[in-house]
Amino acid sequence: MKSYCIEKNCIKCCIETDMLLSKDDVERIRKLGFDSKFFVIKKNGWLYLKNCNGRCFFHDGTKCLIYENRPEGCRLYPVIFDIDRKCAVLDDDCPYKDRFRISDLVVKKLYDVVLKIQKEKVLRNK
Repeated sequence: MKSYCIEKNCIKCCIETDMLLSKDDVERIRKLGFDSKFFVIKKNGWLYLKNCNGRCFFHDGTKCLIYENRPEGCRLYPVIFDIDRKCAVLDDDCPYKDRFRISDLVVKKLYDVVLKIQKEKVLRNK
């Protein structure tokens, strides 16, 4: 099934991204032959996907170069975790958010990712 974002050639979520990464994300991408020092930024104990020329490091302006192996947060987008409300929401920055629904399965996956990334941060900062 083709993604609605790909169908509409939308890359809004790939521009100036603040995508958090899990260790699994980093390892999956490293196995593709990329050195993590080129695509990971560490800020305040968190691992983020690096931007290059205003876009995600892996977006060439036309397509995602690692689409099948993209980070878990990218796979779940436009569903994001709202820190203030402590719940899953559709990102207001997504121009096609009305085309997506938040299912129970996506909420569970998102919470699992959030918990994993939080635990990894704690372990990195010990």
